[in-house]
This record gives sequence, C-alpha cells and structure tokens, in this order.
Amino acid sequence: MSHSKKLKVLVHSNHSRLVTGFGKNARNILLALHKDPDIEVIEAGNGAKFGSDLLTPWESFGTHPVDPRILQAIQGDQGKERMSQYGFYSIDEIIEKCNPDVYLGVEDIWAFSEYPHKPWWNKINKVLWTTLDSLPILDQALQMEPECDKMLVWASFAEEAMKKLGHKNVETLHGAVDYSNFKPLDNRDEIRKRFNLEDEYIIGYVFKNQLRKSVPNLLKGFKIFKEKNPEIKSKLLLHTDWGERGWDIPRYVKEMELNPEDVLATYVCHACDFYHVGPYQGEDKGCPRCHKEKSFKTKTSNKGVGEKQLNEIYNCMDVYCHPFTSGGQELPIQEAKAAGLITLVTEYSCGTDSCYEHQGGIPLKWNEYREPHTQFIKASTCPYDIAQKLNRVYHMDETEKYDLSTKAIKYVKQEFSVETITKKLKEILFKLKKPIPTKENPKKEEILSLEDVLDDEGQEKRIAVILPESAGDVLILNSLMDNLKSLYPDKNIYVFTKPQFYQMIEDSPSIHKILPYQPNLENLLFLEGRGGHEGYFEMAFLPNIGTQRHLNYLHNGKDKTQFELR
Repeated sequence: MSHSKKLKVLVHSNHSRLVTGFGKNARNILLALHKDPDIEVIEAGNGAKFGSDLLTPWESFGTHPVDPRILQAIQGDQGKERMSQYGFYSIDEIIEKCNPDVYLGVEDIWAFSEYPHKPWWNKINKVLWTTLDSLPILDQALQMEPECDKMLVWASFAEEAMKKLGHKNVETLHGAVDYSNFKPLDNRDEIRKRFNLEDEYIIGYVFKNQLRKSVPNLLKGFKIFKEKNPEIKSKLLLHTDWGERGWDIPRYVKEMELNPEDVLATYVCHACDFYHVGPYQGEDKGCPRCHKEKSFKTKTSNKGVGEKQLNEIYNCMDVYCHPFTSGGQELPIQEAKAAGLITLVTEYSCGTDSCYEHQGGIPLKWNEYREPHTQFIKASTCPYDIAQKLNRVYHMDETEKYDLSTKAIKYVKQEFSVETITKKLKEILFKLKKPIPTKENPKKEEILSLEDVLDDEGQEKRIAVILPESAGDVLILNSLMDNLKSLYPDKNIYVFTKPQFYQMIEDSPSIHKILPYQPNLENLLFLEGRGGHEGYFEMAFLPNIGTQRHLNYLHNGKDKTQFELR
C-alpha cells in the first residue's frame, strides 16, 4: 500500500516507556508505525508530564498537567484527578499543536466519556481501541460507539457482546506482542541454575497486582497441588509488585500456611538494574550486586525488567497459570505462549481467546459472582480446578507437551504479532473517510445573538464573566463564582467560555447560565452599555484581558496574591 500523503496519526495511550499492558502495546505499535512510509505517528503518553522530553524517535507529548492552577483545582476531586491521569486536561492543546488526521485513543473506555464535547472531536477521524472485559457491557461503551468512526476492542468476547446489542461498528484488534523478544531459550537450564531452580517445578504468573487478578485462588490452588503431590518440589513465581496496594500476598501466604520459600518474587535494583528471582524478603532491601541500600525492590509499573530479562523469567517456568476475574487481553498470556509455555487461563472474558487447545491453552473453570456497585458478572476461578490442571500438565507426556507448546507459539505469531496487528490497524485507518478541514477554508463561526440566549430578568439583574480559556483558569471559576454570588446575591451570573470547558464549571450552583465565548464579547462598552446603547449586563468582568491577553499577573513571580474577581 502506497499513499501520496502521509496519514498523521496521534496515538494516545499509556506512555510507551511504562511497563504496563497499555504501555507495551503502545511501544510496539508506535515502533512499527514509525517505520511505515505511509504514516506519520505522534504519541500522547499518559503517565508522563506535559512538556517533558520523552526521548522517543517520533514526536511525543506527556499528558499529565503541570500547570499549578489546574493541579490545585483538581486536587482532592477523585473524578478530576482520574481524568487528569488519562490526559483530559492536556489533549486539546496537543491536538492543536500536531493537527492529526486521526486520533487513536487506546485506554479504558471511561477515559473518553467526555471527549465528544471537545471542539476537535467532530473535525477529525476518531478511533477508540479499548478494553471491555465484563458483562453486561459498560453503558459508556454503548454510548461512545456511535460517537467514534471506529471502535476496536482487544478481545472477541467484547465484539460479540457489542454486536448482539446492535452495535456493528466494532472490530476485534488484539494487543501487539513482539514475539521476537519472547521465545524458548537454549540456555534455559543455565538461567534456572542462576536462581537455584534446577530441580524445581515452577508455576508462573506475570501480572499487575490488582484485585481482578485472582491471587488468593491461585495460592489456594497451588496449596492443593502441593498437598496432593508432596514428592514434587514445586514453587510458585509471582512476577508482580508485592508492595503495591492490591493483594497483600505475604499475608495470604501466611494465612494459607504455605512455606514462604515456595513462593518466589522478582527483585530489581533501582540503582544498577540487577534482577533476581527468589523467595520474597520484603521491600527496600540492599542490592547484592552494587550494595546500594534500600534499592532492591519487587518490580513495579515504573521499574521492571527489560523484555530480554522477562523472557528469561518465562523460561524459568514449567507452566504458566493466569486466573482472573476478567480482562481486556492480558498480554502476559501471549508472551508466555510465545516463550513456549502451556497456559492455564480462566475461561471467561478475554480468556476465551487464549485458553483452548488450538491456542496452546487449557481452560480453568470458574464460578460466577456479581461485583458490588457495578453489578458486572465476574469469574471466581476454582482453586481445585487450578490444582487439577497443574497436575495434568505435570504428568503430561512429552509429545503432548511439545504439541501444545508448538500450537501456542504458532497461535501468537498468527494472531498477536506486531506485524499482524499493525497491518490490520493500517487497513482500518486508511478506510476512514472523514474529510479533514483545512486552515485555508475554515468553517465560518455563527455569531451569537445575546437577545436570543439571555433570560428576560432585565439588564440590571445580570452579571457577565468572560473567560474563554484555559482549563486551569476556568477551573478556578468554581471557587470565584461563589464569592461573586455572595457579593451580588440578587444577580444572575452568566459565564462565557469555550464549549470544551463547560463541564469544568457546569455544576457550580452560583452560575445561572454558561454560554459560548466569541471575540465580540471582549468589548466592555458593548456588554455594559454607553450613551444610547443600554447594554446587556449591569456589570461585566473580563479577567482574561489581564491574565491571558496581557500577562500582567505574573509580576516576575514575586507577587503574593491570587487572581480573584473582587
């Protein structure tokens, strides 16, 4: 496929340097698209600060706000803090700077719920690539599907559920796995010897320590397996952040009366990058190689091992077991398959793309429960079935093991490889038809008629506040409006700002009405009246003139006052 003009694609996801599922997928996709002669790729990376140098070969932006006014305004508000983590307060500026043909958002669906209100949303092509992991399908997904030009989901489970509900513009696109990094190693025995695992039967699990990963079920299944097979020197390797707020793994190990020496962790030195697999010994240990104090910790989302080292860890395992309540795709399952491991996977959600024999997997049975608050159907993987399937793999003859391992490797290459996924993605992107407005032919803005939008309370009962932007300034209005209303309780306050900022102030009880900003509103005499012109407002405040048009609020950074409307 060759095109005369490069397609400019903005990929908005976890920053590509993060060792998360989204981050690894973003890195694999961005690397492949960056090399494509038909595509210009740009990154908007969640988890990195706005304006920071992300050191990528392509143009990239961090999305986490750094404006102290925004940070102050969202502090303590869980909803706003969560949206800031998804890049909500920076994406408008990034869009304006790079002017992409396509916005490709790759995150959980709730990250995009407010995006249809943004000024650029209907001007460019929008593709959402999201994780839907439970039934019933989220209302946000059903609402967003008609709002975007294409919705991609990571698992066929989600596509089938969406289409049953009449949503046809949905297609499965798995996350991309660089299988060149994950493969069976010839020096597997040498690696296991390095960690004193030569004679051990290693059951492995690679995961982020969060509640939907069924750690207690796996520990219970492991215990049952050990009790039924006391002659087997089996150990459980949990490659995760043991110190993260999720499952208190040491507590469960103790409660289940497991030998702590039988449950292994991966340690990484934050000073010299040395890593080691061994029994859990707590956090903030001294590094055995560089001897740096408190630098040796279990892996985290920000500090883990490289792909080469992770492949070595997979090669330490004899079988891979992945029980969960639900999941969008669970990339470690595919990495384990590529490394030649037989995988035990819960037969629910995205697990149905990985758990069957032709996929190199074995399904794990589960019992249904309903998640409080959301009422989602979730899977509680049966510990006794985990133990039974572990026993089956251990006693499996070598021919059957080889057959399953070969199927696993082949399946990943065919269905999840970077080459396969980026080829499908490229085809999808170039099928988008929305014309892109040019700066040479802008759409003429409709002039606002105040007579049509103001209520009939009379000019003497109205106050106007004109503040077109930015996110930080508009957020501040929430506190300033209460003060203004207390000073003038008998007046109705009208706020004029850009539509993308409505939701930041629409819950303020002090604001009577929010209306769209336009440049003619910056004429104070037009607003308040003069001579034969009566005007429309008793008073009009234009703080943007002093704070946005003329930067007289900076004062060399020496002032001790805060901007206020009194």
